[in-house]
Amino acid sequence: MRTVQVTLPATDAAFLRRQSRNMGWKIITVRPPRTQQPKVKMTEAEFRAKLELSSAQAKQGKTIRMHEDESSEQFINRLLCM
Repeated sequence: MRTVQVTLPATDAAFLRRQSRNMGWKIITVRPPRTQQPKVKMTEAEFRAKLELSSAQAKQGKTIRMHEDESSEQFINRLLCM
């Protein structure tokens, strides 16, 4: 049996699995061993402080609302430009 290892996005892999049934291929999922710790971007204390600050700002009315005639993309662009 010949083996070819390819890395694909999940949607492509699902498509190939469906096609392989008719073509006589066998597709298996290979996952690397999880040896690394996940990268932590902030400590738990920093995370909780940001949550508290966001909650306080929302209670004070310091929020940004999406306009009715605005698309999600336009809203995100507006947020990024502030």
